[in-house]
Amino acid sequence: MVDVTILNDTGHTELVLSAEEAVEQIYNHPTHWAYINGEMVAHADVANIPLESIETVILTQAIVGGQN
Repeated sequence: MVDVTILNDTGHTELVLSAEEAVEQIYNHPTHWAYINGEMVAHADVANIPLESIETVILTQAIVGGQN
């Protein structure tokens, strides 16, 4: 099972999911940065990660810097 934490502007959600479900959550949050086992992973590279190696997933909204 994979510990999944989804962070957003209203707080966070913690889930315990299968690896397949965790990957589905990554794809369901395309504007979030994905950290798998503590390392940031591009959404395009998620499919290359062996499911059995995934222990934790953290999804956080992307930070956009800039000046108004």
